[in-house]
Amino acid sequence: MVRHVAITCIRHFVTKENEEKRYIGWTNVPIVKKPNVSHSLHADVVITSDLLRCRQTAHLLFPHALIECSYRWRELNFGDFEGKTYAELQTVESYRRWIDDPIHHSPPNGESFRHFQGRIERAIDDLISRSASHIVVVTHGGVIRYLLSQYAPKTRPFWEWHVPFDEGVTLCNTNERWKERKRCISLAAVRFKESGNG
Repeated sequence: MVRHVAITCIRHFVTKENEEKRYIGWTNVPIVKKPNVSHSLHADVVITSDLLRCRQTAHLLFPHALIECSYRWRELNFGDFEGKTYAELQTVESYRRWIDDPIHHSPPNGESFRHFQGRIERAIDDLISRSASHIVVVTHGGVIRYLLSQYAPKTRPFWEWHVPFDEGVTLCNTNERWKERKRCISLAAVRFKESGNG
């Protein structure tokens, strides 16, 4: 029997450091805005990155859900680049190497793309081992870009995907296709309507 599994990935609400365009992969900072949101999104399971900005977002969006946390859904660890902006790093040789070829170069004291990729793939294994048909993951921009580059129905490079803060995507596939790491059957955008002055 074919079992369909939808994975909705939501990018956390914005932080002060996001507004300042700082690299904050593993830096544990809070969200700056707590918008009023309304949605009709139902989930069998809600999982979030264990970093504060994602946990806060998950609790605001799903206040009555039992929320699981996992480090596997974290952003890339930017190492020595954490907390810095492009303007502060643009003349640093190790930064230029990483920007030019992030697959083969890593931030000093940070995480390689291969390790980042393996961490997310293990997180997917955990999701598809469950009996749930719709799983929501509150996570980070880089994680969502990776998932889209690997599993969206149409092929596009990592850097060509963009999911704004407070928004997400739903990737639908059969459980078997997820296990075989085949591209998804469908992709849909998820947007949350803000109300009031939020």
